[in-house]
Amino acid sequence: MRLLHGILRQMAEALEQLPMSLGYFRLVLRCFGDTPERQAAILAGTGVTDEMLRDPSADISLFQQVRQIENVTGLFGDGWALRAPEMWNASSHGPLGVAGIAAPDMATMMDVITQFGFVRAPFYRTSLRRGADWSQVDYELTVDLDERLWRPMMEISFMGIRAGIASMLAAPPAEARFSFACAEPEHAPQVRAILGDHVAYGAQRNAIRFPTAWLALQSPFADATLYAVALHELQAARARLTAPVGLRGRVERLLKSLPAGRLTADEVARLTGVSRRTLVRRLSEAGAGYRELVDAELRGRAERLLRDGDLSHAQIAEQLGYTDPSSFSRACRRWFRGPIAPS
Repeated sequence: MRLLHGILRQMAEALEQLPMSLGYFRLVLRCFGDTPERQAAILAGTGVTDEMLRDPSADISLFQQVRQIENVTGLFGDGWALRAPEMWNASSHGPLGVAGIAAPDMATMMDVITQFGFVRAPFYRTSLRRGADWSQVDYELTVDLDERLWRPMMEISFMGIRAGIASMLAAPPAEARFSFACAEPEHAPQVRAILGDHVAYGAQRNAIRFPTAWLALQSPFADATLYAVALHELQAARARLTAPVGLRGRVERLLKSLPAGRLTADEVARLTGVSRRTLVRRLSEAGAGYRELVDAELRGRAERLLRDGDLSHAQIAEQLGYTDPSSFSRACRRWFRGPIAPS
C-alpha cells in the first residue's frame, strides 16, 4: 500500500513536465488576488515568480496551474470560476480563442478547438462527433486529476466555448447542452445561470451537445488574416510540444519523475498529448525507441538502489515495476554483464 501511495504521489509530479500557458494563471491572479494577502495565498507553492509573470513568453507546468487552482478553491470555494464569467471570453484563451472567433464558420471553429485545445489546456483532449441532427464535443481527461481540480477547468472551457458559439449565432445558444461527468455540486444553480438550463451532471463524459445545423453558420467576425496568424501560432506551439527531439526529452523527464513503478507507452502518450503511434514515430525520428528509454531509466535507478544497499533485490524489483524478482535478476545480468551479489 505504501508503494501504491508513492506511485500516486509521483504521478502528480509527472504534471510538472506538461507545459501550460501562463495566461490563465495571470488572469486568475489578477481577478482574485485583490489584496496582498490573497495574492500570496494564490501563489503559495506554485513556484511562479514576479519575473515569470512579467515575461510574455514564459510558460508554466500543468502542476503549477493545478496548484493555483487548489489555492483559489481553498480561498473561494468550489464555484470560484463562476464569480467572474466575463473573464472567460475569447481573448482569455489566447490564439485558440482568436482563431476560433476569426474562423470562417462554426465547423472550422470546432476543428480548431479539437486540434489545438490541448496546446492551451494539456489536461484534456477533445473530439467532435457529427450526427444528422445533433453533434457533440467530447472531452477526455489526459491526467488523473481530482474532481475539485478538473471541474473548474471544465466549467471555464464550457463558458469559453459557449461564448464562441454565441458569437456565431449572435444570440445566446439556448439549445446547447452541457454534460459534466461528476455529481451535481452545490453551486450548480450558478452554473445553469451562466450556461443555460440544459446542464446535466452524472454523465458518462464531459461533453457539449448542439444542433448540427449550427456547424454551417458563418462567423460575423470572420477575418482571414487574423485567423491565419492565430492558426500559425497554434501550429508552432503544437510543433514545439511534439517535435521529435523535444518529445524525447519530455518522455525522459516523465520517466524520471516516477521513481516507483513505470509508465506504459499509452500512459506517456496521453501525458504528452499525442497518440501512441505518433509517440513511437517521433521517438524513432529522434533516434530512440520507447522500450530503450524505459530500459535506460530502469538501469539507472537499479544502479543507484543497488549502490545504496538499503533495499533487498525483491524490494528493488518491486520499486522498478517487476512482478517477478527473477526477471529483475536477468535484467541486471544484461545491464551489468555479470551476476549481482545478494543484498
